[in-house]
Amino acid sequence: MKLFHFLLCSILSVGLLYGQKPPIKFGDISIEDLKMKSYEKDSSAAAVVLADYGESIIEYNQGKEEFEIKFERIQRIKIFTKDGLEHANFTIPLYHSGGDSEKLAGLKAATYNLENGKVVETKMKNDGVFKEKFDSNIDITKVTLPNVREGSIVEITYKVNSDFLFNFQDWEFQSTIPIVLSEYRARIPEYFNYDKYMQGYVVLDVNEQTQTPGSINFVTREREGDRNVQTTFTQQKIEFQEKRFRWVAKNVPAFKAEPYITSSRDYTSKINFELAYTQFPNSPIKRYMGSWDDINKQYAESDDFFGVVSGNGYLKKTADEITAGITDSEQKLIALTNYVKQNVAWDGTSRKFSSQNPRKTLDEKKGSSADINLLLASLLDKAGFSVYPVLTSTRDHGFIREATPVSSQFNYVICMVAFDNKSMLLDATEKLLPIGMLPERCLNGSGFAVSKSGYKWVPLQSKTKSKITVNADLTLTTSADLTGKLQIDRSGYDALACRKKYFSKDEAEYVKDFVGSRSWEITKTEIVNAKEIHQPIKEKYELAVSEHIMAAGNVYYLNPLLLYRISENPFKLENREYPVDFSSPFERIFMCRITLPEGFLVDELPQAKVMVLPENAGRYTYSVTQAGNVLNIVSNFQINKSIFVQAEYPNLREFYNQVVAKQAEQVVLKKK
Repeated sequence: MKLFHFLLCSILSVGLLYGQKPPIKFGDISIEDLKMKSYEKDSSAAAVVLADYGESIIEYNQGKEEFEIKFERIQRIKIFTKDGLEHANFTIPLYHSGGDSEKLAGLKAATYNLENGKVVETKMKNDGVFKEKFDSNIDITKVTLPNVREGSIVEITYKVNSDFLFNFQDWEFQSTIPIVLSEYRARIPEYFNYDKYMQGYVVLDVNEQTQTPGSINFVTREREGDRNVQTTFTQQKIEFQEKRFRWVAKNVPAFKAEPYITSSRDYTSKINFELAYTQFPNSPIKRYMGSWDDINKQYAESDDFFGVVSGNGYLKKTADEITAGITDSEQKLIALTNYVKQNVAWDGTSRKFSSQNPRKTLDEKKGSSADINLLLASLLDKAGFSVYPVLTSTRDHGFIREATPVSSQFNYVICMVAFDNKSMLLDATEKLLPIGMLPERCLNGSGFAVSKSGYKWVPLQSKTKSKITVNADLTLTTSADLTGKLQIDRSGYDALACRKKYFSKDEAEYVKDFVGSRSWEITKTEIVNAKEIHQPIKEKYELAVSEHIMAAGNVYYLNPLLLYRISENPFKLENREYPVDFSSPFERIFMCRITLPEGFLVDELPQAKVMVLPENAGRYTYSVTQAGNVLNIVSNFQINKSIFVQAEYPNLREFYNQVVAKQAEQVVLKKK
């Protein structure tokens, strides 16, 4: 009888330190840092990261007889103001799958204050540490520190041991507050090959890679004999190359999220890791990242993905009942989509795989995005349509990098149906959205359409312009109030937002919210097409508007734009390092007729103006004309494409500047 047991005795050159010491030591707090009143490079900062250091090492675990990742981090933050107190709360994500999970160890945290010229430490308390579930694979350990006030320094250190070699720790060099020093190191044996890619716009001060020889000593224990068992040991030395990396960023400015971006996670400066493949001595290559073809095959063969679409034959009876008597393909599609919308509510979760069979989804009348849209795809399949589930990444999840074939980039699924030589993208999670319009959260680059014959990329763009049209017919009273009628038509995503608000409360409450802080009195209201989601929703009001006109003696100043005036440019930064993403084109039209009473004369009118961005990407027209005692105002603001790249930003910013200035101009009236 022979039993072989391989034990790893040592990996040479193992340890947290190599070459040079870490730039920070836990507990080594300087009085100078505690005395600091503000950060000289950003005096407005509520807090600053003094140092953030981490290192990831892949090494062999002798007890488990397998490799694991050991990650260690030390982070130190200085608090300046009350707004900075939130940075005394730390979160540590831990991945788990099946029965295995990452292990947290060596957790220490403390608050430091300067009292009577001395550093006073307050250690983390047990009741300041608690766990929360983030999603199906991530739990979060939260740490809240005691005795934190303006002027404090907070610090945390911890280790994470992980068996999930594909989950190598990424590293963010940028945060919502400035960072004095951010440093990350990695040690990776040659057996593991990770694709590494940088994102963001921070230039690294250090970007080093070296290679160092190492060795592993294996001890083989061999047992022989039946009655008189003898054990002999032999030793084998395996030499390998270890790749060592060091990345350093200094004096990193805070990431300030400008309006109209998908997710800050797309643009903060960080380094990302994806395990491409492993290759051990005398073993074939084992691929993890693979290719998009591999990913398509994986999803096409998954019972919880494509299997939901092609399987569940009992849905054929349901599909036939829903489409009974309908011969037109598009009308069948509409009937099936409406059936799912009306019978299943979205639970708000974004998922790629169905968590339950379609029968349970229908019985419980709720489900995730995958439960709902794969159910819809299956019904379409049973009705004879060619249908493909489409993997996407929602806007808050970040955009997809097509050069990096990793399925973790997806977090959502919709479906695409082909019929009558055309195709349509469908999502049944939003009951108040017309068929053929995707939820705005899905308008993010391209989707990955899965099929048995191969994948293809599908652009996720809105074909519908969101539009608000205001028509007002008003009369100026002798007491300088405005009375009359107002109608607002909304279509596209503006209609969806309006309907969601309208159906979430009663009509009186909706009107109250609409008026807000304005000095308006609504005397009559009518909401038209609230349930006809394929039609614009119309709001009709009879109203009296007071305090809209400024008086100075017998001179009156009137801004004729009662609604949707752009009073402030949303683009504050002179230069922007990331694109402007409006998600979809939109238009704001304001048309108003104001009848002046006797005794009021027009003294000054704003000049007409037309502004156009290159290639008609944006357009604004404005005019105020007089015909007898009637003023006619027309304002039309258009953004005609979804995304403006960085080179287009200066023109877009100036466009908004000029619109703000023009819309601020007054009509000047005089009273006899």
